[in-house]
Amino acid sequence: MTPDPLADLTPSTPVPPEDKQSPAPLPGKLRVVYCLILAAVALVPYLASLRNDFVYDDFDQVLANPYIRNFHHLREIFTSSVWSFLGDFRGASNYYRPVMSMGYLFCYQMFGPHALGFHLANLLANAGVVVLVFLVTLKMFRAPKVALVAACIFALHPIHSEAVNWIAAVTELELALFYLLTFWCFLALARAAGKSSAPLQIAMAGSFVFALLSKEQALTLPVLAAIYEHFFREDRAQTTKFQKLRRYGSLFILAAVYLVFRTHYLGSLAPSLDRPGFGTEDLVVSALALVGQYCWKLVWPAHLCAYYLFPGDITTLYPSALGGLLALAICAYAFVVLRKSDRHAAFGVVWFLATLAPVLNVHWMTSNPFAERYLYLSSVGFCWILGWLGVRWWNSLSARGSRGRVALAIAAGLIAMLCVVRTVARDLDWRDNLTFYTATLELSPDAYYIHNNLGTVYWARGNTAAAADEWRAALRLAPNNEYALHNLGLAEHEQKHYQEAEDLYLRALAVRSNYMDAHLDLGKTYAATGRLQEAEAQMLVAENLSPLSVRAHNTLSEFYFDQRRLPEAEAEARRSVEVEPTPQGYWDLGLVEWLKGDRSGAEKAFLSAEAASPSDSRGHFMLGLLYMDANRNADAMREYRAGLQIEPTNAEAIANLKKLEFLGAQN
Repeated sequence: MTPDPLADLTPSTPVPPEDKQSPAPLPGKLRVVYCLILAAVALVPYLASLRNDFVYDDFDQVLANPYIRNFHHLREIFTSSVWSFLGDFRGASNYYRPVMSMGYLFCYQMFGPHALGFHLANLLANAGVVVLVFLVTLKMFRAPKVALVAACIFALHPIHSEAVNWIAAVTELELALFYLLTFWCFLALARAAGKSSAPLQIAMAGSFVFALLSKEQALTLPVLAAIYEHFFREDRAQTTKFQKLRRYGSLFILAAVYLVFRTHYLGSLAPSLDRPGFGTEDLVVSALALVGQYCWKLVWPAHLCAYYLFPGDITTLYPSALGGLLALAICAYAFVVLRKSDRHAAFGVVWFLATLAPVLNVHWMTSNPFAERYLYLSSVGFCWILGWLGVRWWNSLSARGSRGRVALAIAAGLIAMLCVVRTVARDLDWRDNLTFYTATLELSPDAYYIHNNLGTVYWARGNTAAAADEWRAALRLAPNNEYALHNLGLAEHEQKHYQEAEDLYLRALAVRSNYMDAHLDLGKTYAATGRLQEAEAQMLVAENLSPLSVRAHNTLSEFYFDQRRLPEAEAEARRSVEVEPTPQGYWDLGLVEWLKGDRSGAEKAFLSAEAASPSDSRGHFMLGLLYMDANRNADAMREYRAGLQIEPTNAEAIANLKKLEFLGAQN
């Protein structure tokens, strides 16, 4: 029989913890080794994600977010929603994530607008969570094998792939990181007495503040701490009510302060979405349906998808609600059975349901109330139960020879390999927007929002026909979707079907009167048809709605430039580069300065555009034109050659370079 080096630390026959001697603590060096191994186990399945690009909401939250360009917007980060920089109806959300925005800010300062750095941050955060799962489990169960197995299950579970792969889902990682750290500090308070508990109390409070600023689910932590203190803590019979309250009371105080702060700045804690056909009485049915779906995905993580459709008719949820009732019954039965053997394993059921509860109200959720990432924190409880059961099973096989253990080890290894393969395959789905949206639509073909977004991908690649097809598909599924209406208007404008474009923009504005992009592009359509006053009015509305939109400033600058209203064009271009120093803003500014006769100012602007985007040939070509105009032929040839290395087929640049070379040969 194979010897078990940890057998003396994990009893084979469970007995109530109060009646047994505590096992010897895990040596510090061995604990560090375990943590390093677990960090590696957490990292390996997701290494492929380091090659992934920004996808989905990443473009708006990272690449188009002026709040993370510098440290000038700290007040907005902590006192407004994530989308407040958009200014229009999208900025009026309750999506409050200061820790996420601060994380983006630091990542942007270190890595710039490159996805690798942001994906690396996600991987490291996930590794930190896995290590904390181990440390918290170790402190609760005082059984290294249970802690190790539970952490490995958490690290390898494919249901976490969305939270780790998607940059915008870093909120789940941050919440779990600080939530578990807070709970670890809370558990450690049982061994602290007198003044020595102050550092732990401070650490617990600080970590809890970060958890609250990560996501609203952190509000469940004080309740969980109170439940654990009164019903699951080992010393609960030896401590007074005051001592218990002293351990977790600060969490309730901080939660109350957070609620006051949050409602003061954002008006409410959560949105209240209007779902036709879903009244208050239907919330129970929909919540049960979601519970069933979450439990099934946790047990059987197949057909993972980033956008699950939620039915609009409550009657279609009845079968799923029955499944949810069955899942709750199983949870209740598991709690009763586990409570008799090990109350910490039973606490896993409490943890799972308590942390999942906030995402079961469909009126608080987005258009897709079910999402895999919401299981990230909740699955910790599930991993505790599986870890405890696995170790108990392993110990029970000790008296039956080595065959049972070998079979169990082989089965566990095969399951682990399958989990890694599934996770790596899921990593590839997040490679880029085209791959991501296509993979999502294969599993959820009626997801209008994904059709709309896939259309934007085709549009960015110059495939107008494919983009229009996707936007029409989105409108067939959701006829009043403002995004699809606006985007289809872009396609009609591109084909110079200006009346059709105008009609579509006006329909989008009828749905959302404060839709910045619709106002801006309606203005461009008016300008194309010579209705200049109406065009300017629409563009100014867009700018007033979203004063931090570089697109709005650039569009107005170009509009004024075309009208030769140079002071206004210059002012808009300068506002654009103040918000964000983009190449387009500098190009617009350079053209204004050039037309004003200020070649030095134009050169400075074009050089800034070139520095902002070294891989873009336009900066070199603009400088080449400017230098030609100033008879600086050698400088012009240098810039044209540099630009042609990037874009070797540009006919105008080739012709100008040949002309310059001919003039040079003549001289």
